Amino acid sequence: MSRIPSQLRPNEKVLWEGKPVKKAFIIPTSIFPAIVGLFFLIPVLLFVLPTLLMGFFFGAFLFNLIFLLIPLALIFGPTIWSLMAYKNTEYLISDQRIITQTGAIGIDTRFVDLEKIQEVYVRIGFFDRIFGTGSIMAITAGQVYVGMPQGYGWGGGMYGARPSLSALREPYEVQKLLQEAIRQAKQANI
Repeated sequence: MSRIPSQLRPNEKVLWEGKPVKKAFIIPTSIFPAIVGLFFLIPVLLFVLPTLLMGFFFGAFLFNLIFLLIPLALIFGPTIWSLMAYKNTEYLISDQRIITQTGAIGIDTRFVDLEKIQEVYVRIGFFDRIFGTGSIMAITAGQVYVGMPQGYGWGGGMYGARPSLSALREPYEVQKLLQEAIRQAKQANI
């Protein structure tokens, strides 16, 4: 059940609302950690598991169990986290603003007024090509992105939250709708 419509202003009209495509939202964040986890799981199964099966004392069992749990957490953790986040991820474009909601445990809801958006672009990455999806980035004057924060960039320093509206089925159609809504919102405020 959507929580976003309860956040609408009395005179606000919904132009578009949706969720990301499930596979395109989950797989890109899960595949690399799973590969790394499998890479570490193979030596664990070859060297650590035999010591567990040979019945070494309990302390060695606990120590070796940690080496088994770390790769398993890498393999399954990001997928579980993404599934939980997917359940809470929703996007809405109204005639006044963009509202995004996401989060695995806590729920973050972000609001950006349309007249503050200076640039909108569509990003289609490797996995987007596979799944036929794309992401929309909405940038405001202060380089504040709408969406999930992702941490530090390669060059150092915090970069904005990307993607804004990720894993959308028809990103160019949504982008056109958003651009028109921004144009109308800016004209209404002149």
